[in-house]
Order: sequence, then structure tokens, then C-alpha cells
Amino acid sequence: MSALVQIRDLSVLYRGRGRRADKLALDGVSVSLGAGETLGLVGESGSGKSTLGNCVLGLVQPTHGTITFDGRDITHRTARERRALSTQVQAVFQDPYSSFNPHRTIEQTVGETLDSLPRMSRAERRARIVAMLERVGLDQSALTKFPAQFSGGQRQRIAIARALLPDPRLVVCDELVSALDLSVQAQVLNLLLELQRERGVAYLFITHDLAVVRHMSTRVAVLQHGQLVEEGTSAEVTEHPTQPYTRRLVAASLDADADLQRVRRATRKAVADSTRTSMGGGAGSDVALLGAFEQQAVAEATAQPTPRASIVSGALIQAKGGASTIETLVALRAAILEMASRTSATMTPPDLLTRLEGARADLCRAVIADGRTSEFLDLLRQLAAAIEDGDRVQARMIVNFLDSVEGDVSSVAHDRPETGSYKSRS
Repeated sequence: MSALVQIRDLSVLYRGRGRRADKLALDGVSVSLGAGETLGLVGESGSGKSTLGNCVLGLVQPTHGTITFDGRDITHRTARERRALSTQVQAVFQDPYSSFNPHRTIEQTVGETLDSLPRMSRAERRARIVAMLERVGLDQSALTKFPAQFSGGQRQRIAIARALLPDPRLVVCDELVSALDLSVQAQVLNLLLELQRERGVAYLFITHDLAVVRHMSTRVAVLQHGQLVEEGTSAEVTEHPTQPYTRRLVAASLDADADLQRVRRATRKAVADSTRTSMGGGAGSDVALLGAFEQQAVAEATAQPTPRASIVSGALIQAKGGASTIETLVALRAAILEMASRTSATMTPPDLLTRLEGARADLCRAVIADGRTSEFLDLLRQLAAAIEDGDRVQARMIVNFLDSVEGDVSSVAHDRPETGSYKSRS
């Protein structure tokens, strides 16, 4: 099936004025978007995300390249042709208030997008507007009110109602939740997903927030300085980024989970402490560093909508033949960090990765020397089961015990989580 939107080799050059130099906002970008899909455009400020969206909307004329919509070239449409296309392509912007006429009622504002449709009676028009407002969580009393009488979240719902009223096939969403509180963000995003399932609308979703992209997008395109640096499915790009720039974006993304924030701060502190003591050759600091990374991996894994304990379970299945070797135990323990993109090998700087690998090897030698290989494997099975159940507390207790194996074995045995409280699912 052909794509709904095809963007090929798109370039935009903003001409400088006076002493200002020209700026290449987009440089040969090619992406596509299928019907009913969401393409997330991600990048820092100035990366070209909004420029690309504005090109699709006809607000910016590209210097080079083509944009096709449903097989038709819309790159250089006239104003009249664009108005006709507005029933198929709509937009929701970051600040809905700036796109509203403060002197017009909500009925007049929302009804603007019906002007290009076949003429309908006043009663039909009002009934359609009321139905759409109710769908986004507002009632008929909003019709006679003005934009200033609503909160930011309510105004964004009104903007969504206005955009979806003519049943468009594509909506360009430009940072539409970045100015909202976290709780309101979640409500608006879930509303967009519900409306997408009901109406089959496609979203070009522009944002700098990777957590939002992960929640909303079918596919993700990453822009840096106007160039496309990475593209793939949402899971591929956010969990297994291949480019250093994307990895930095993933590492910098925020989360509303307070416990997860604490764990991430603890990891950063462990990295800083370990760096200060590394000159003294402290193996203990490397073990503490590994413990912090593993605690973060567990917290990240249990915070995901679909916990990725299958990575540990799969490693356990593969390890059955040679579970008594150092190499196998090291690989099993390495699987813990691979459950979360932020702690994976691809996201870890080479110097830290070397130290983590050394700490893993030391701990696994201690496991074999103490004759505790079977206990170690049993704990990993319990860890996988706890993560699959979303039990972050139990999972972190198990990781604590794994980290304590280098110490006095007899003193930590009493602190071990109850064996059998979770059964292996591998």
C-alpha cells in the first residue's frame, strides 16, 4: 500500500537579512507516513522539525524536493488549492490560544474548519460541533464562551476538536503538549490515540520529548541540524538507537516517575564517585558502579508499558549448556543492563563499559569460587519473573543480593529474597 505522505529530498533555505547569514533549515530530508500511522519527528530546538511540518501545511515553501499527499504533488499548491486541501490536512500547534481569535466564540472558532465542506444547515453545523466538543471532553455550554475562559488543557482540546471536525486524513501536531502539565499531557495524548483508533487519522507528531514519542508513534525520525540522522520503528529508535546523537536524546529524556528519577540520579552520582576513585584502582567502586547501573536497568524495565524481562529469560535459555563458565555467567549478568536502553552497551561510554565488564567478571568469578552458580541462576529466573509482574521492589531486592555476592557470603545469605516466591518463566 502506498504512503499517505511522501517527502523526498526536502531542503529549505532561509535567506538571511542584513548581516545575518543564510540558514539551511532542512537538508535533503526524505520520510514517509502511512494512513492511520503516527510518525514522530524528534530533535533539539533548531533541528528542522517545525520547518518540515510547516512545509507539509504549505506555510513554508521548500527550496528543493517534493511533498506528495495521497499520490498528489502538493509542494507548490496555490492558496486556493491549499484551502481545498484543508479538509484533508489539519494542524494543532503548541499554543492554541495564539491560533484562536479571542473575540470569536468557541462555536465560531471550531466551526471554521467546516467552511470548506459542502454547505449544511445551521442546526446540522451546530450538532456536528457539539458532538465533536463532547468527544474531546467538553459540553454544549462551551459554544458561547471565548478562548480566554478556558484553561490551557481545555484550549488544546478545543484545538483538537477544530482540527478533527472535518474528518481529515492527516493532522500535523507541533509540540502540542509541551506547554501542559504532566497530568494534562497524558489526558490529551490518550485522547489523540483514541481518536486515531476511531477515525484512522494519521499524525505527523513533532516533539522534543522522547517519552511522548515512545507513547504515541508508530515510527520515529530523528533530525539534527536539518538532516535525517536516524529512522525506524518507535521501539528501535528509542530502545536501540544506532546514532550517538539519538543516544544523547534518549539519555536526556525526562520521566514523571519520581522513583525512577531518584535511581537515575543515584547512577549519575555513582559514575561521578567511581570516576574520582578510579585513579586509585578501586575494584569496589566498579562493583558499586555496576550495582547502580543494574538498579537503574530494573527501574527502567518495570516502568515500561511492556517490561523487557524476555532479554534475561532468553539469555537463561541459551545458557543451559554452559552455565558453569565465567563467560556464560558474565553474559547472563550483562543481559540485565540490556533490558533498558539507557543502560545498554550501545548507550554506555567505552571507558565505563570496560569497567562494568571488569566488575561483572570479578563478581561471576566469586559466584563460581563460592559454589553458588545454581543460586545465581535461580535469582536471575526470579528477577525475570519479578520484572514481568512489574514488581520493582522485589526486582531491586534481587539485584541488591546479586551485588552483595563479593562480600561475606554467610552474612548476606540471611538477607536473600525468599526462594520460590517467583517461578521461572523461561
